[in-house]
Amino acid sequence: MTSDEVFEAISHPMRIAILKELAKEPTRFADLKRNLRIKSSGLLDFHLKKMDAVVTTDRDGLYTLNARGFAALRAVAVVSNYGWQRRSWIINVAMLGVINLYLFFTAPEYYFFAAIPTIAWLVFYSYWTFVKRRVRFRSNGIETEEMEVS
Repeated sequence: MTSDEVFEAISHPMRIAILKELAKEPTRFADLKRNLRIKSSGLLDFHLKKMDAVVTTDRDGLYTLNARGFAALRAVAVVSNYGWQRRSWIINVAMLGVINLYLFFTAPEYYFFAAIPTIAWLVFYSYWTFVKRRVRFRSNGIETEEMEVS
């Protein structure tokens, strides 16, 4: 089983919804259809067959995620959260700037005591964001991530 097959199995929004639903608990076909508000049994069956790489049935006939399914669910979570990491850094820098400007103009004698922890936090958070999380900015403002293939 290759990663291409796993990503193909979750390449549709309905399949991602099925993946998230099955992550909660093993589910029967009819319950899955009702929980996801899918009107056509054929449509659900089509998507479940496409998801053979990540979904299995247990001895009771319940659909459940296999190890690849949980890995695919984690990949979906990482991809959906990636943009927030960049936005979080931008919000942090903006808030630190506002707080420092406010302190500089209202209490300049105490500004030095706020600047040191601010700079320390900014260095730490930038390191964590750009080195540990591998968040990147392109010159056109679109983020990218260098993925290691294992």
